[in-house]
Amino acid sequence: MKMVFSQRSANRRLYWCIAALLLLVSACHGNNMQYPTTQQPASGNAPVVTHPQQDIPDPASQNIPSVSAPAGIFVSSGPTVSDRVLAQEHVAGNLIRVGWDQLQPAPDSYDFSAIDSLISQARQHNKQVTLSVLNGPRTPQWLYEQGAKAFSYEFKTRYSGRGNRQETIPLPWDPTYLTYWGKLIASLGKRYADNPVISLVHITHASKNGFEMQLPEERVGSRPETAAQGPWHDAGYTEDKHVKAIQQVITDFATAFPNTPIDIEIHPVLDSVEPARRVYEYGKTHYGKRFGLFSAWWSGKSQRWNEALYPILQNACEFSFCNIQMIGNQTRQPERLLNGSLLSAMQEAEELGAKYFEVWSADLANTALKHEIATFSSTLKQD
Repeated sequence: MKMVFSQRSANRRLYWCIAALLLLVSACHGNNMQYPTTQQPASGNAPVVTHPQQDIPDPASQNIPSVSAPAGIFVSSGPTVSDRVLAQEHVAGNLIRVGWDQLQPAPDSYDFSAIDSLISQARQHNKQVTLSVLNGPRTPQWLYEQGAKAFSYEFKTRYSGRGNRQETIPLPWDPTYLTYWGKLIASLGKRYADNPVISLVHITHASKNGFEMQLPEERVGSRPETAAQGPWHDAGYTEDKHVKAIQQVITDFATAFPNTPIDIEIHPVLDSVEPARRVYEYGKTHYGKRFGLFSAWWSGKSQRWNEALYPILQNACEFSFCNIQMIGNQTRQPERLLNGSLLSAMQEAEELGAKYFEVWSADLANTALKHEIATFSSTLKQD
């Protein structure tokens, strides 16, 4: 179904094209791209790190399996999902979101019963699932007892039950953390890689909420924290260490799930989108069209902090696939969405090229929204 878009949307398409061209030029010159109005470190003398181009074969020349990109409306909810919501005809599946601490209560002990139960529920309704395991604050305590280095912070958000409390995550590049996380990923692959109910796997790693890319940040002298100053700098952060750690995790997931579409969420990291760009280029180069990007912040609004992510996300939409989770729900949080409307926000993402949407269960359970969600879902199937 073709839609007629507003002049604002046309202007945004022009912006994205120009922004994508600028991003390409920036990447070719090895610049550290920061999103608009970002301030440089006060010292002005931070060392410049260049990243030489790697001689990696083109994906087309490698034996990369062809996979079908995920599409449709998936339920985004808590640890469980309502049968009534999941059973709706216009719902394609459910997002499984379980914590690492729930799956691995001890270093050599796994409990996959929560995942098994949700897969069984989806199968009963002839639905698909997306698999994700929460890292970050859901890291098991025993990992630190095994020697992993921790980073503590206050989780600040008014939209989460975990907000405004002290949390701890492993340093993303810590070798003990990477070893145990890699073992869990391999175990997940052995158990679920050939399960036809799983249509997508979200790549997760040590981050602020264990689901998205961003690290917890603080204001430093009224400015956003950067890699050059602040708690992360004091903890030994460098962009290279962080990016290489995420690249290792991408490889672990791709190896464990060799025939399943995989994606990774992108966010600015310490006031920069360069880690997101480098991570995307790595996945695109090594895993071709079965690797995509995920936006868990989608509102349909272009804002200062997310503007420079748009061309990266659009590139994935055009090359392989891009997936969307709504930043909030219309039923209780309309102010978070474009025009206060779930449909408006989803149409903006569809215009970008997205065909997969994680919609919060509050909206899927809202009978007033059922018709427009079902109609939108039917256009995704037709595509």
